[in-house]
Amino acid sequence: MPPAISEAFEDGIDLQIGLIDAYIPNDGSAWPGYPYVALRTTEQQEMRTFRTLILENPYLRVTLLPGMGGRIISLLDKRTQTEILKRHPMLEPQTCGRRGAWIREGIQLILDGAERLNSLGNVASQVEVQQDEDSEAAVWIGESVTGTGLSFHARLSLPPDRAELRLEVRVLNRTFVPQPYNGGLSVYLGEGEWNGMTFTSTERDAGLAFFREEDPFDGLSTEGGHHQVLRFSESGFLAPRQVDSWSLSIVPISGLGGCDAATPEAAACIRDGMLSIQSTQQRLGHKIYLLTQTGETLEAPVDLYPEHVLKLPIGDLNPLELALQDPGKRDLLRFEIGQSGRQVDEETAPSLSNSATVEISLMSSEETLRRATFNVATRHLAQTLMGTQALANQDFEIAVSHFERVLNFNAEDPLLWWGKAMAMRLAGQDPEAELLNAHYLAPLEPALRAEGFLSQPVSLDPEPNRLLSPLEENAEEFVEVACLLIEAGLFDQASRWIDEALRHGEMAMLRYLNAYCLLEATRLDMEAAEQIRIAAQTPLAPPFPFRKIEELAIVVLANAFPDDKHLRALCGWVGTVSRAS
Repeated sequence: MPPAISEAFEDGIDLQIGLIDAYIPNDGSAWPGYPYVALRTTEQQEMRTFRTLILENPYLRVTLLPGMGGRIISLLDKRTQTEILKRHPMLEPQTCGRRGAWIREGIQLILDGAERLNSLGNVASQVEVQQDEDSEAAVWIGESVTGTGLSFHARLSLPPDRAELRLEVRVLNRTFVPQPYNGGLSVYLGEGEWNGMTFTSTERDAGLAFFREEDPFDGLSTEGGHHQVLRFSESGFLAPRQVDSWSLSIVPISGLGGCDAATPEAAACIRDGMLSIQSTQQRLGHKIYLLTQTGETLEAPVDLYPEHVLKLPIGDLNPLELALQDPGKRDLLRFEIGQSGRQVDEETAPSLSNSATVEISLMSSEETLRRATFNVATRHLAQTLMGTQALANQDFEIAVSHFERVLNFNAEDPLLWWGKAMAMRLAGQDPEAELLNAHYLAPLEPALRAEGFLSQPVSLDPEPNRLLSPLEENAEEFVEVACLLIEAGLFDQASRWIDEALRHGEMAMLRYLNAYCLLEATRLDMEAAEQIRIAAQTPLAPPFPFRKIEELAIVVLANAFPDDKHLRALCGWVGTVSRAS
């Protein structure tokens, strides 16, 4: 028998999809889904081809759609040729959600307890290079900005010899203020039954089991076939520049006729005098133990193969307890019949802080920030802010020192590694190790691609730099990086970045940010006015401002150019929202 392998690759899929209209409400105020356009369903539909990322081994085939929020649209259990996820002939948008319409199908990542604003948009993605044929295959998806100040990186991997999809997620609060947060998954499985962290649909004889290692998942809900598996029972806040890292294993269940218990190793069901067991990987020389009503323990040797559901007739035994053990007597599965399930102790279940209070910011004095470094709750933010202030003051070596200190207790923040690397480059030092650490944590982070560009010599070539071509599919990331640079007070770096970004595509928001840099850093009012003139010639369209630095830029520009109607409209919108800094 040839060795099992797993593969990751790009492909395509044709899907019948209902069409959605995008529009800007004309009532003069911001709408619930701002800064994204509002959506509404239509009666139209069409067949559309989507780029996919595929993870496949002998037992599973997982299909992701980067162009639709990175959702898993198909989870095929090849052991029984069963599609686990509920599929309709057409992906039909529902009239609901924060933007007015959304598509429920698939498994989607949640950041703040509700559907992501960009759940129908494109996310960054890449296939991870495998070290050898025996290693697990993996893909990455990521979103640098969602309109909430949060970003995520998710690694999905498939071992070669197991029917198990592994998910590792890092969510970052990119801002200097707390952001609403409750991470997890939105799963559309249709009608069925939850049993702890296990879902089964007897109608389709399909299900999923979710297993966590150390991370809490205490928020479970189900309604109309749509389910949520959330980190916390109540949403709270992610602290400034805090990273929440969590992982889940997703194991499909099929061909059992139900599910009484499941572990990462096996699932079991007893129905109509038949015991059915489905294993995640090959297990030889194991034993099944049944405790009967009379107190007698029966045992039977079994060999388990993932590609076959083991079925054992047990007649009318009606056992009280079942156990599956490996040759070393280790339990792989044990449960009391009718007693499986998951109980959450409400008194001890962890929850996020519900406090959104923050006492320090980029505007705080150096003395205030130094005092804040003595508080373990604020020291990482205080050191980060001091490093950012040092960048703005062109004190690059001091900035390096601050970032180095904060990395001692907040080393999971990829933007800290980026900030230190950038400060080292500007100080004439080699930041190779820092960049490697940042890439390890967040390989799709656009700021790292920007640093690769900014570290190159200035070129007079009018053609767009190919290093930045991947960002063209997620144009908002050009704005995100520009805001990070401006927020750090690096106006010259920001202007160079914006000039290059405009070679990749025209965006009014980039023009406004460039005008702001010109006014604040160089007082070149005529050049700033030219940027405003060009921006006014393009329709008012996304990306719209939502960050604090964008709000500041728009207000400054609206005061400097009071006759510009686009700036007046944007100024009205940013005045009605308070989002990321």
